[in-house]
Amino acid sequence: MNWLVYLVQVNAYLLVFYGFYRLVLRQETFHQLNRSFLLAGAALSFFVPLVQLAWLQGWFLTDRLSSTINQYYDPGLIYTRPGAFAGEVNPRPIMWGHVLLLGYLCGVLFFLGKFAFQLVQLGQLLRHRPYHRPDERQAYSFFGHFFVGRALAHRSTIEAHERVHVRQLHSADVLFCELITVFCWFNPAVHGLCRDIRLLHEFIADETASRLEASRADYALLLLSQEFAIDPEGLNHSFFRFSTLKSRILMLKRTPSRRRALLKYALAAPMLGGMLVLASAFGRAGGALAQQAPPKAAAAADSVMAMPEKQAEFPGGMPELSRYLASAMQYPRQAWLRNEAGKVFVRFNVEKDGSLSDVQVMRSVSSLLDEEALRVVRAMPRWQPATNAGQPVRSQFVMPIAFVLPPPR
Repeated sequence: MNWLVYLVQVNAYLLVFYGFYRLVLRQETFHQLNRSFLLAGAALSFFVPLVQLAWLQGWFLTDRLSSTINQYYDPGLIYTRPGAFAGEVNPRPIMWGHVLLLGYLCGVLFFLGKFAFQLVQLGQLLRHRPYHRPDERQAYSFFGHFFVGRALAHRSTIEAHERVHVRQLHSADVLFCELITVFCWFNPAVHGLCRDIRLLHEFIADETASRLEASRADYALLLLSQEFAIDPEGLNHSFFRFSTLKSRILMLKRTPSRRRALLKYALAAPMLGGMLVLASAFGRAGGALAQQAPPKAAAAADSVMAMPEKQAEFPGGMPELSRYLASAMQYPRQAWLRNEAGKVFVRFNVEKDGSLSDVQVMRSVSSLLDEEALRVVRAMPRWQPATNAGQPVRSQFVMPIAFVLPPPR
C-alpha cells in the first residue's frame, strides 16, 4: 500500500472517530467508556486501512467508490514535470510524493525530539523526587510513581486522586497519545483527542477522590483553594493543572447520564462499517494501480485471475514505477498548446512471463495524450507476474497516468 494512501486514511479515520466523540459522546458522564472509545478509535484508525475484505470489494458501492478514488486521488503518480516535450531531453522530475515525504519526516523528527525531551525532563523529576522541599505544593504521578507535597491541604484526598492515575495506567494512555502525535503531528484532531483523553483521566480520578470529601462542592472548592504550582503539559499527571480546572469543576456539577444514553455508542457500528468499505475501496484502487477484476474468473489456465494471492509488480515496486513514468513520459507539444491535461486510464494484462499484453485506453483525455500513455506503457520492462499458490498467473490492471501541464515558456 502506498505510504501516503495509508497515512491519509489513518488521519481521516482519526478525524471521524474524534468528531463522533465531540458531537455525540463528549457531554456524557460515562468517562471510562469515553476513554475506551477514544483509545479504541485511535488504535482502529491505524488498523482499518490494512483490512482488505474481498467480499466487500465486490460490492457495487465499493466498486464505484474505488473508481472515484482512482480518478481523483492518486498520490503515487502526483509529480511536477518541468516541461519535457516530444523529442527533447526530459530533466530529472521533482516528485510531489518525495516533497510531501520530506516535509512529513521533518515534522516527525521535531515531535520525536520533543517527546524525547519530555522523557528526559520526567526522568529528572522522578530522580530528584526524594529531595523535594518540605513546603512543596505539587502533586503528580507517572505509572507507579507519584508524589504529593507535604504542605498540601487535604493531602489524603489528593493522594487518592493520584492513585487512580497509577492504578488505571493512565500514563500508558499518555504515552500512546504522544506516539500518535509524533506520526500524525499535522492532524489537529489528534491533538484534540489526546487533550480530551487527559481530561477524561482527570474526570475519572476526580470521581473517586471526591468521595473522600463531604460533597462534590467541597471537592471543587479544594481544587480552587490551592495556590497552584502549575507544571507544564508534560508526560506526567498533575492534580494542579489549570488548563483542565474549569472543565473538571463543571463535570463535578453535572447530573450523571441516564442509562439509555448508552445507546449512543451503538451508533459507532455503522461508522466503523463505512470505514471498512472505504478501506476496501482504497485497497481495490491500490494507490497508483487498480486491479481490474473481471465479472467472473474462469477456471481455465489462461484466464485472467481476479484476486491472485500476490499481485503483479513493476520491477523495483511503486517508487521505480513512478520514476519510470516521470522519466519516460514526454508531453506532446500540440497537447500542451491546446491545454490538454488530465488522467489517461490504461488497461493491460500482465502475462505469466511478466510481459504486457492487450494494452488499451480505458478512459480517454485526448488522442495525443492517449497515444503517449499507450507508448509509455508498451515500452515498460517485464513485470514480476502475479502468483497464486506459488504459480505465475495472468492478471489485469488499470493504470492512471497523470498529464500535468508544464509552465508556459
